[in-house]
Amino acid sequence: MTFSSKLLLFGEHTILRGSAALALPLPLFSGKWAYTTPENAPTLQRNLAEWCQYLAEQQSKGALETELDLARFREDLAAGLYFDSNIPNGYGAGSSGALCAALYASYALQPIECTDAARYPELKRILGQMESFFHGSSSGTDPLIVYLNQPVLLQADGSIQTLEVPDWPNETSEFQFFLLDTGIQRSTAPWVNLFLERCTDAAYLHNIQQELIPLTAQAIAAFRAGDWPGLFKKWSGISALQQVNFAPMIPESFQALWAKGLNCGHFALKLCGAGGGGFLLGMGRTGHFPPEAIILA
Repeated sequence: MTFSSKLLLFGEHTILRGSAALALPLPLFSGKWAYTTPENAPTLQRNLAEWCQYLAEQQSKGALETELDLARFREDLAAGLYFDSNIPNGYGAGSSGALCAALYASYALQPIECTDAARYPELKRILGQMESFFHGSSSGTDPLIVYLNQPVLLQADGSIQTLEVPDWPNETSEFQFFLLDTGIQRSTAPWVNLFLERCTDAAYLHNIQQELIPLTAQAIAAFRAGDWPGLFKKWSGISALQQVNFAPMIPESFQALWAKGLNCGHFALKLCGAGGGGFLLGMGRTGHFPPEAIILA
């Protein structure tokens, strides 16, 4: 079974202040369990043995709301099991989320089914407990999206809804989505903390709540309706607001390109997750992308 990376399309940071967020699987990158010889395994397994030990400790003291077959996981690691993945680390693409989803799918003794929508909040919490090894704490959002392998609408009140996605814009459409690789690995926590710190300023918080959050809701509605020209207008508006309100999170080497997109009107950039590096996410008119763009067909 293959586990895709994930893409946070809308709601970066603003979900922490009451907006919805929309995320979906990103098949551009993926990972799966594979085997190598026991001699080669240590170089490919990275910290899987340490993670297994961590999970065993959490499970023994009742800190996991699920039961994992960690004895079998240990045996498989000794036999050469590793996670074969091309999901970039430190890019917000869900590299650890895919790993957690893969472990849960393969080793949970009583896994929650993808169709059991009533238990999604519980599933998200369990996956967050598993992913906390990598981040100190985790909301569980990334592994949930990977595990469900469906677009997910997340509300600030904790409700979770899977969605049907409209026809994805392709090369025959007037508009398409694309990624830009900043070449910068980053951690999520410092940028989330910066956002929360800036929200203690009343004027800044007012801009987020009265401008960016409503525009995010309108963009989600346009996306769900497949209204690509309407979405591009909202996307450009989000880009302009992020240019002002999220300026420290935009890598300096991409700020001129960000401004160029807004000025020319052919494409617009926004953060892809927490910012500070990783990918930037763009939407633009077909045939008018930056040269380095990775088209999401």
